[in-house]
Amino acid sequence: EVYPDHSPSLLSDAWLAVRGPRNLYLGSTWEWNSGNYSPDVPLEEASEALRELLPKASAMYPSLKNWAFTGASAVLRAMPPLTPHGSLPVLGRIDDFVGRNHTCKYWLFGGLGARGLLYHGWLGKLMAQAVVSCNENILPSELTSWRNKKG
Repeated sequence: EVYPDHSPSLLSDAWLAVRGPRNLYLGSTWEWNSGNYSPDVPLEEASEALRELLPKASAMYPSLKNWAFTGASAVLRAMPPLTPHGSLPVLGRIDDFVGRNHTCKYWLFGGLGARGLLYHGWLGKLMAQAVVSCNENILPSELTSWRNKKG
């Protein structure tokens, strides 16, 4: 079966990222008790992740149950601190953290987590506008509030 043209990537209890008509990425697991930090996933762990994720993803796209599993890979996801608004991405200028006398040269864009699938384009556009105009105030204050934290 082919994933229909112009169909979106999907996000719910699991996510599906479209990589072509016959190639989807499925993710992600939150607790992975492996001490293996390699992107190579042993078959046993891949099978466990598939058992966890397939029912969730099939609820969004039922035909997925008929697709062939071709492999698994792993990454570590760095998550920002929990705020009253949840775990929010961290964006902003970091020149003063680099320790050099720079103006608008170094920027941070991270901590999107699974929601990066949805928000990467919008936040990327905002970040590009902030960088080009050298104006961090373009960014939502909730995403730059990490600057006000005392470490």
